[in-house]
Amino acid sequence: MVKTGKKPSPPFPVVGYYPSGLSKVSLDLYNGIYNKLFPVRPWIFGTSTVAAYAYFHRHPSSSILALIPNPFPDSEVADILKLSLASLSVAYTPVFLLRSFLKYFIFPYKNFLFEKKLSLRTKVWAFFRKLLVRNPRLNSCDALLPSLPVPNLKETVQSYLESMEEILSEDEFRNVSELAKKFLQEEGWKLQLLAKLMGVFKSNYVTPFWEKYAYLMGRDSLMISSSVAHVDLFNDINANQAVRAAHVVYIEALSMLGIYKQQLKPLGDGLVCSLHYHRMYAGTRVPEENIDHLESYKLAKHVAVYCNGCFYKVDIFDENGKIHSLEHLYDVFTELILRKEKPLPGEEKLAALTFDARTSWSKNRDKFFLQNAINKDSLKIIETSMVFLSLDPYDYDYDPKNPELLDFFMKQMLTGNGKNRWVDKSLNYIIGKSGRAGGTTEHSIGDGAEFDHIMENFVNVDNSFLKYPEEVVDLDSLENYEPKTDKLAQRLKFEIPEEMIKEINRCYDEYQPKMNDVDMAATVFSDFGKGLIKKGKCSPDAFMQMVIQLANYKDQGKFSLTYESASVRFYANSRTETLRTVTKDSCNFVRAMLNPNSNDKERLALLRKACETHGFRNRLCMIGKGIDRHLFVLYVLSRGTGYSSPFLDHYISQPWLLSTSQIPTLTNQVDEDEFKERSWLGACFGAVTKDGYGICYRFAGNHSICAHISSFKSSGKTDSHRFQKVFMETLHEVAKLFEVEGVKI
Repeated sequence: MVKTGKKPSPPFPVVGYYPSGLSKVSLDLYNGIYNKLFPVRPWIFGTSTVAAYAYFHRHPSSSILALIPNPFPDSEVADILKLSLASLSVAYTPVFLLRSFLKYFIFPYKNFLFEKKLSLRTKVWAFFRKLLVRNPRLNSCDALLPSLPVPNLKETVQSYLESMEEILSEDEFRNVSELAKKFLQEEGWKLQLLAKLMGVFKSNYVTPFWEKYAYLMGRDSLMISSSVAHVDLFNDINANQAVRAAHVVYIEALSMLGIYKQQLKPLGDGLVCSLHYHRMYAGTRVPEENIDHLESYKLAKHVAVYCNGCFYKVDIFDENGKIHSLEHLYDVFTELILRKEKPLPGEEKLAALTFDARTSWSKNRDKFFLQNAINKDSLKIIETSMVFLSLDPYDYDYDPKNPELLDFFMKQMLTGNGKNRWVDKSLNYIIGKSGRAGGTTEHSIGDGAEFDHIMENFVNVDNSFLKYPEEVVDLDSLENYEPKTDKLAQRLKFEIPEEMIKEINRCYDEYQPKMNDVDMAATVFSDFGKGLIKKGKCSPDAFMQMVIQLANYKDQGKFSLTYESASVRFYANSRTETLRTVTKDSCNFVRAMLNPNSNDKERLALLRKACETHGFRNRLCMIGKGIDRHLFVLYVLSRGTGYSSPFLDHYISQPWLLSTSQIPTLTNQVDEDEFKERSWLGACFGAVTKDGYGICYRFAGNHSICAHISSFKSSGKTDSHRFQKVFMETLHEVAKLFEVEGVKI
């Protein structure tokens, strides 16, 4: 834990109860009232209402009461209603004014992002924010966040052209500039007007379009191309497969309850959007013929488990609604792993159907599941489960002396094996034979921030508040295991006809080449970390982006269109923006590094300038002045309204050859320098184009940099391990520039 002088507390209660029907209603009502009144507490509002009622009852001639007409002057009920309405109005007026002050003056303020030294105005803002915004619940501030602004069209187009100047040839850039000029003169202003109208009537003019067209309308398989994977901690966990499964289920159940009850502390004390957390658990993406939709059940009493080729339901809570103990869950999973049950013909690969293209899976889901009562019941159990848990037969591991182990671990988490994921589920967790854990997140439900928060909570609770058995039992050595409970995992029933088996085998066979085509190079670089980069007076993220730019130029011999995900979560219902890394300053730095006539002092100055530019552009994204989501919305509007736009057609056709993302540390719950073993190894995603790279990185405290590189073997232009070698060399090469000022590795 980070040392604060206070006794550490868990991010949510470590004993959980599933709310009953009445409890759900009362909890939802209380949270709804709490959030509608925030920052005023319900008891204060209630007391004010009662006091106002008493005052009006004693002073019936009040001028405020005179403002409210009473069509039934002789009715006692009408008098009570009139007094109640007046009391509520008087009590809510200061609440309304206070919330309006927060919404229109406190939450929209972003000047602090651009100040190296805090101005008096920012200090005053910080004082009022701290005074007024205290102890918000998870979603207390979502309704107070400002709407995402629609950027100035000319500024967006100009920024786009600047971002492409170093990537396109002179002729290509001249052509695009002409298209941009015509766009501004002709269809651009009309589409901009429509976007502004959306901004008036919606809290976010981007997110509905982004979720629909960037995610839910995608027809390819979700694995590799959309879903995001993560892996375990640096050190092995002292647990076998059953113990680790028990811990994962127990902690995730607590997390699910914490989110539902809004007990999690919101990031930034409510300054950032927390709207999408409720889709993390007990959710599924339902395939449709043309466009999928999301189902979020928010709470579940069970997990769906895949073990030894069979599917099971494991209850998380007892008959009184209390979460089962770790010992009980361990007992259940031990018995399940040691079962000798054999899968039905076709059952072992049944989940391969979910690996298929979305339209085909939609048709098979309707034909083989929804039209069969037995299969429909089992499908419902899976889709409404908290998470889908696969107990894999593989020994996942990480050993710095054997990097191939992490390559395999990371790749398996990204691709699966074609049968060990229920791809539609919001969260898939995987437990290997050795107790190592990882998983896959379906991307349409949210972004890295939500899952990073959940993961940091998980690491903290698992290491600081729960205990593992001192002795690790070898499950293979147990014979005739007698469980202590009779509430064991329940086998799910399926009817699998020959026609269904053929489709299962087709899906499995078609996925194997896609899985095998993924080239994964998992990297844990421990020669230095972000501490050294900060000593060199550079932003760690910007430093990494410049290293990636230089490494990519060495690998590809050109500058490539680069995507880095940036947060826009200061705004209501917001998700991400694209931060375009390639700028004139980044290219000048790369050229200087490759120019033998340049010296290290010049290179360091160019590095810092490029990093400053990158940081500034990131902050512009954070305040809604990015490029890509704006142009994306205009493109969607052009298609929907029938406007022909050669400029937008050109924009949407450009491939992202470098797709990058940093996994930030959000909560500082774990001191990763004092407890290096509690650092987690990070996440990965697939390259978004055939000839591109996908690079996901995180800083493990100040001691290591985890960067995982994906590409496709079928591309003749990329090679993940080749890039990895150049990338690690480049890290040293760029960090060596700091030696000019005495900062040594």
